[in-house]
Amino acid sequence: MTMFQRKRIKEEIERRHELAEAGADGLVDKLKASKWTAAILSGAVALAVVFLWVVA
Repeated sequence: MTMFQRKRIKEEIERRHELAEAGADGLVDKLKASKWTAAILSGAVALAVVFLWVVA
């Protein structure tokens, strides 16, 4: 593998990483803006606690 190929691969990986970060940031922003986020997360935590209590 040549140095040029390594450089192109590295640049492509960095580009994909930046795109993934931008997508994740957008999702986090949408969740923060949602009025239902806290209720859904609280419900999920409550279900997990009940499930672990029943299983144990």
